[in-house]
Amino acid sequence: MNTLNEKLAQILANGDEAECAKSFETFCREHAEELPLPGVNTQFDKAMWTASKFAKMSKNDERILNRVTGKMLEQIAEPGAIELKLRDLVGSTKQAAIDSWQDLLAAMSWQQMVPAGAMRGVSTQMVSLGTIQRVVDDVTIQVNLGWHVDQDHLRLLMQAKDKSQEAMQNVEIRVTESAGDVVFSRRTNEDGSVVAPNVAVKPGQYKIQVLWSDNVIETPFFRV
Repeated sequence: MNTLNEKLAQILANGDEAECAKSFETFCREHAEELPLPGVNTQFDKAMWTASKFAKMSKNDERILNRVTGKMLEQIAEPGAIELKLRDLVGSTKQAAIDSWQDLLAAMSWQQMVPAGAMRGVSTQMVSLGTIQRVVDDVTIQVNLGWHVDQDHLRLLMQAKDKSQEAMQNVEIRVTESAGDVVFSRRTNEDGSVVAPNVAVKPGQYKIQVLWSDNVIETPFFRV
């Protein structure tokens, strides 16, 4: 029985571009329960990229793309609007705010691992943007962000791992104001982690940046 990689190699060897796309679609249907996540199997990623250039988008994919890009274009026309207001996650517009945040993340290639939401602790209410993940050059970055509603600080957790799932040291995470000022910066420890339960902030617009080697990845803006 052929392995998945052998089948993918056969698909890529097909000189007919349209047939390559058709064969890949059939492959995905037949092995729906075994398909790897993007970035895990380079052979699969190559086949997916090759097929995508010659295959039409589904109506559902088109709707998602149009919804995200349409919302982004609307917000670009309104200065300072491309952000998530954390306080909106506490009030009646919570679900709309969560949807906007997830659309912005998707547009910037972040994957939402744990959903955003609001929660109440013993003495404080915290808004959580959940856990988000992005894979760049075989490096997996996971970030969890929370904001304590009645205090002036963020809770920030980050984990960085290489393609072998080994911890990566000296990956920097920053919290940056919209004007460009860095209000917080720390590098991962020997466990590939940053744990920062009290990042002091004042009301304003911020984003997170993650930096290592020549790579810089950013989250959308959020407002506290």
